[in-house]
Amino acid sequence: MRLAGNPLAGRSSGNPAASHPPRDGQGAAALGKLGLIGRLLLTSDGTVTVMLEQIAGEQIVTARLDQSVAPVDQETAALMLWPAASLVTRTTHLVGATSGTVFVRAKSVLSVAALPALVRADLLSTGEPIGRLLRRHRVESFREILSVHIPGHSWPAEPSRRYLVFIGGLPALLIEESFTAACFRCYV
Repeated sequence: MRLAGNPLAGRSSGNPAASHPPRDGQGAAALGKLGLIGRLLLTSDGTVTVMLEQIAGEQIVTARLDQSVAPVDQETAALMLWPAASLVTRTTHLVGATSGTVFVRAKSVLSVAALPALVRADLLSTGEPIGRLLRRHRVESFREILSVHIPGHSWPAEPSRRYLVFIGGLPALLIEESFTAACFRCYV
């Protein structure tokens, strides 16, 4: 399934950093400013929680800020292919369990109907990161990065990305992640 309006669909080049260029057109040069960790976090099509745990050297947990059935914009509703009334919006932070450091600010729009029952129950009742829940319940999924954005202002920028998570071939989650400067510190 090809989604209308996906500026990245079908793009490929010999440069791995250019495979998911920022939506503001800065391309691989902007990604390069973030260094290896930034390039990995912004272009990975896997769960970011495990990478963050390795970068930070501590367990990553979710601090759930809000979860509600709320109206979504037309673009989001079109990407999700589900009735807007059945979409749940979840706002969270991914934080270090020991340090309390906020690494990622995330907003997820999920289709309850598209999620397996066990994942749905856990997602609605716990603060567990989504990627960890999908892995725990052995849910096969595919992530399609829709956009990457690197702000043009001075450091510390909070680069972000937006992607869909497909389950059973259907878009089940739309996730927007903003990475704080703590992600890009050199950890030893």
